[in-house]
Amino acid sequence: MTQESSSTLRHTRLFGCIGVASIIAVYSALYTTNYLLPVENINLTSRIWNWSQTALTLTAIVVILLRLKQLTLRPVLIGLALGLVSAVSHWQHDPYIFWCAQEGLAVLFCFTAGVLLFKDRVVIVNTFDASPLIQLKNAGIGILFALPLAVLNNLYFYLNSGSMQFTSLVTSALEALSPAIHEEVVFRFFILALVIFLLRYYLPDRRVMALAVFLAVVPHSLNHLPELFQQNPVMGLVMLTLTSLLFGLPMALLQIKKDLGSAIAFHWFIDFARFFFGF
Repeated sequence: MTQESSSTLRHTRLFGCIGVASIIAVYSALYTTNYLLPVENINLTSRIWNWSQTALTLTAIVVILLRLKQLTLRPVLIGLALGLVSAVSHWQHDPYIFWCAQEGLAVLFCFTAGVLLFKDRVVIVNTFDASPLIQLKNAGIGILFALPLAVLNNLYFYLNSGSMQFTSLVTSALEALSPAIHEEVVFRFFILALVIFLLRYYLPDRRVMALAVFLAVVPHSLNHLPELFQQNPVMGLVMLTLTSLLFGLPMALLQIKKDLGSAIAFHWFIDFARFFFGF
């Protein structure tokens, strides 16, 4: 390795570290600011979701613009299809066109940018590239892993609410597509792609993969818990640990070990079972 190439590699590694540190800093600032600003016409959870999703969507747009020459039609069409399904599913519980469009566009841009970042890297999350039979098999594996956790999740809600109210099977299945697609693409797939790309010259260091998984799991779990942390920090920490280990971590590992579809299927079944039982 020449001195010039060695220097370039050091600078690239430094840039990657700064990039990941910036991701952590920006999210920490958003999460902290969420508590500092008064709440008007929105709750803490919805606000941090909107802020973090917007930040990721804007980052994805920048990635697409920077790597526009590498863009092909296929990921755009898949991202568009996923975005449309997610937006229509969102409409089932929130028929407000602005939020549906925001979610659909976030999925489109984050999926497309994630595919661009994973292109020709050491670690790649497969995105509907395999044969339909393999994709179906992986989706089945995702649902199989989700079964016991869906039971545990529903038991938790039952113990807290004390009642069940069965809903439409079809409506529950359709409504569950929104969180499954949206959250797995925007908050997990794109984050994995971004961190792995920024730290690509440190691979195959397992610490890099651990950090990528951590950032694809913990902030997503934190986004569910701002009110709980405000009311009871100890319980908030307990729930953060449990949701990260039992739900977020399996989904991130499924993306890496199998494919994006298996993680979406896992997530879909968890929420489908919850919605069907009225929680």
